Amino acid sequence: MKSITGTCWCSKDYVMAYDIIIQKFWTSPIDPEENSKWVMAGVHPDFNTENGFKSKGYTFIVAGHNFAGGGKSIEHVITGLMGAGIKAVFAINFSRLQFRNAINYGLPFVTAPDMIHGCETGDLLEYFPEEGKVINHTRSVSFSCAPIPAFVREIAEAGGLSQFIRKKIADGTIADLR
Repeated sequence: MKSITGTCWCSKDYVMAYDIIIQKFWTSPIDPEENSKWVMAGVHPDFNTENGFKSKGYTFIVAGHNFAGGGKSIEHVITGLMGAGIKAVFAINFSRLQFRNAINYGLPFVTAPDMIHGCETGDLLEYFPEEGKVINHTRSVSFSCAPIPAFVREIAEAGGLSQFIRKKIADGTIADLR
């Protein structure tokens, strides 16, 4: 996996799953394009319009404590973030349910406790997933974070857990997962 470069949006602590996509917009199937239309609608008034967040073109989210917490295991949140162009989320910590959903869909949710204190919305970041490193080119600082484990990279490269399993079955290598 090579580096990923783009701008970030910085959030507050405790951005709840129910705010990332408010419940009235859970009407569609799990569809990244459709789910992305109302991402962050409950987090900030600027995003409470169709494609409000997506239109900003962010690549990363830098968050505080318990990103995507609360509620149930809502896959719409992960697919919506991906559909909105998010390539990775960095936070002090995450909701367990959404962390697992992120792995299942191949979206890196990366533990990076110091980033929230060294980034501002609009900063240009470069992320090196295998190394566990992020460079903030706007502020000339770098951060260490958890590197993405090989099996999670494989899931992401396959297009998510379902595609990963299908590929293992097709290749005859499903037994390797035991």
